[in-house]
Amino acid sequence: MGKIIELPKLERPREKALYYGIEKLSDYELLALLIGSGCKDSSAIDIAYAMLRDSNGLASLVNKPFSDLLSYKGMGRNKAIKIEAAFEIARRFQSLKKGEVEKVVDGRVIYEKMKTSMLFKNSTQEHLYLIILDKQKNIIHQVNLYKGNESSVNYSSLQIIKEVLLHNGHFFYIVHNHPSGILEPSQDDIFFTINLINESRKMKITMLDHLIISENGYYSFLEQSSCFNN
Repeated sequence: MGKIIELPKLERPREKALYYGIEKLSDYELLALLIGSGCKDSSAIDIAYAMLRDSNGLASLVNKPFSDLLSYKGMGRNKAIKIEAAFEIARRFQSLKKGEVEKVVDGRVIYEKMKTSMLFKNSTQEHLYLIILDKQKNIIHQVNLYKGNESSVNYSSLQIIKEVLLHNGHFFYIVHNHPSGILEPSQDDIFFTINLINESRKMKITMLDHLIISENGYYSFLEQSSCFNN
């Protein structure tokens, strides 16, 4: 495509956004704005187009590991972390539903809430998600704590409890996916859940459930195991 500066002024992403409005930009033009500048052989638009082409669109690109973003010529750590930050803002905005208070009833509600999330849809990576609730069991914060290629949860119980307390939470859910699609928990999943239940009780907060989800259904530790009965 050549250098962006060689394009007609109102076809350059930044100028186009300023003149017509940011909503008029295509996905690759928005991504090019985040990338900022290209390299000798590729403009920011070229890099953005290649990333979206290889990922078959934004829905899959948001689940790409950080290392994949760095694999593109002209991308450095600073550019890649800006893109990760933009995707995280989008996920948080989507989860907050424009500031509406969300009431949680049970694991089924959590599953329906999370199954279409960008974090889990068509993901080839495992994600660990924390959902924090207040005394009235309204969702007050949710965050993706872990993203990787492991087949079991890999996160510290104490780190999770610290996050809950940091947001003045009283209840919380843990949700993670198995990229294989198998919903049955591993032994590591079971040990992790038992330990987290015990540690949270010491701090006077309550873990409501641990869900393993996929597009085909979910496994609830509360409903299907004895972890919460100890």
